Amino acid sequence: MTDEVCDAELIILLRKSKVRQMVLEYLVSIYPEKSYPSEIARETGLGINGIYGALNGVSNRYKKENSLVNLNLVKKERKNNIWVYSATDVGCGTCRLLIR
Repeated sequence: MTDEVCDAELIILLRKSKVRQMVLEYLVSIYPEKSYPSEIARETGLGINGIYGALNGVSNRYKKENSLVNLNLVKKERKNNIWVYSATDVGCGTCRLLIR
């Protein structure tokens, strides 16, 4: 699979989910800083359950294989016993393609 095909598939997945798209856009806007889910929810106006779903994939609405972490668009790290998230270089590049 070529990079262009991968990019196209990622953009299609992001366009299908406004929550995924908004979470990624927020993390890219603060890149390289990290954020935790409640801060992402507060800054984007989205519900915390939707944030967790978009980031990690929970339930049928947000499948794990389509989660931002699983797609390598967002990196998940443990910091002081709390999970924090940051955009990856791939996530930043994909977000730039998305807003063209």
